[in-house]
Amino acid sequence: MSNYFSYFPKTAHDLTKRGQTVQLTNILRRFKVSSDTAQRSDVYYKYDIQDGDRPDTIAEKYYGNANYSWLVTHFNDIEDVRFDWPLSTVDFRNYVIGKYGSISAAEAKVQEHRIYLSRIEAGAKVPATATTKYDGTRIQERVVVVDAATYATTSSSYQKAAVSAYDWELEKNESRRAINLIDKRYLGKIRDEVEDVLRNGV
Repeated sequence: MSNYFSYFPKTAHDLTKRGQTVQLTNILRRFKVSSDTAQRSDVYYKYDIQDGDRPDTIAEKYYGNANYSWLVTHFNDIEDVRFDWPLSTVDFRNYVIGKYGSISAAEAKVQEHRIYLSRIEAGAKVPATATTKYDGTRIQERVVVVDAATYATTSSSYQKAAVSAYDWELEKNESRRAINLIDKRYLGKIRDEVEDVLRNGV
């Protein structure tokens, strides 16, 4: 799929209302791969976005062709890289300063309070993140965001943290780094299906 938009259907439009039509690409056509291949977890591998990475550079690095950037975005539900892609270290710093005035101001501002909703070790002040029951079942900690008053009246052993605006923004940004890339072995099958969907609307 060397030219992604070449597979979108064309529609005739009379832009000037004078009876002269031009063929325009219907970029509103969307696709959803329905093959069993795309639903299998073993066809993906994890990738952490690094500073300087873009969908096209990742596609070039892994698939050998920057035109496969749509594979990176589509299969990770990335609609707009301005909002769904992690900021670089420099851009993140500039974003925080622009929003809060300075890094120190963001670090001083309390964004939210978190408490443990369920505990793993009742007597532990700082419980482990997970534990194993006698039958081998893993139990995860559960955390909930509360207001300042509730946090203040909660037992210290159940208080997880008062999260600064800086850490809150950093968590959001870092959460966008982990993406899935389709294994190159399945590239042809996925590409053919997408081309068929875009061309024929099936």
